[in-house]
Amino acid sequence: MRKATLCVALIATLAVIFAGCGGDDSTDTSPALRGDWAYLHQQAPGDAPTIRLHLQNPSVPLDDQIFAWLFYRSAGQRYFSLNAESLVDAIFESTLPGGVWDDSPRARGLVALQRDFTYLTSAGDEETVSVDLEYDDPALQPGVRYYHRVQRVVEPMSRAGSGAPVTQGVGTAQVPIINVDPWNALSEGSQPTSGVTYMTPPVLQEPASGAVNQSTTAITFIWGATVGADDYVLQVFPSSDPTGQRNPRYQATLRQGYGGVMSYTIEDSFAAGTRFYWRVGARRAGEAQPVNEMLLQRGWLYSSMRSFVTAQAPPPPPTN
Repeated sequence: MRKATLCVALIATLAVIFAGCGGDDSTDTSPALRGDWAYLHQQAPGDAPTIRLHLQNPSVPLDDQIFAWLFYRSAGQRYFSLNAESLVDAIFESTLPGGVWDDSPRARGLVALQRDFTYLTSAGDEETVSVDLEYDDPALQPGVRYYHRVQRVVEPMSRAGSGAPVTQGVGTAQVPIINVDPWNALSEGSQPTSGVTYMTPPVLQEPASGAVNQSTTAITFIWGATVGADDYVLQVFPSSDPTGQRNPRYQATLRQGYGGVMSYTIEDSFAAGTRFYWRVGARRAGEAQPVNEMLLQRGWLYSSMRSFVTAQAPPPPPTN
């Protein structure tokens, strides 16, 4: 059974601080922040991404009045309830490093957490907020669009009123529940994010890694489409840019909204006997663009980089 229980001695106002918004269609050299939004965050080309949430730094309440952050996720349903079924993480900190939270693609299974927090009332009395959570964190699935909502547990601002405790999400032993005591310990939920489709980087096929004797006039690049993406970019870089941090020497963009194998042939004059590097980026049109931490670039979820070497130029004809 999965359940999440928040037992609060006094009324706890859970502030609503998160709202989602998407990115634009530009490609920046650094991931500038535009308020609260969610996007795919990739540490380096070829790495599986997380879904990263940027959170506002509210002025009320103060940092020392915040006890915990609760993160909720829904697969395919933007407007969803904040209950034990959708709870996927809890951070018992007053602030989040960098103001961000990463939804990892790996499953953590059943998680049980318990923590007590003490604070002083306006009268100088010491009181306790008790948080007891049990929830499941399933793996992110490629091709599924996920929405997130956030709540905080904060220092109670007033005395709890009288009245019997209430139970939200009542069910059998197989159905998660949230018990709230007192009844008004939970606030309205935050607005959901705009939604991010989880995906993995494209897998390169041809030319093979380190391939030699490639044509100097036309090279066909082949890769596997990634579930959830519908925009792709093929980029080829010179030997002086093995990590692809500058503008590519050759680039082509393609659209394909289904799986399978993709290919594209670049017909141009490739220098003979020269090493080149290539990669493929993917994204979902209409969603916030992925960010690559190593490259300090926003726009694409990148495959790993591969290299190939073009054929040597033929010797000149003999002279008489």
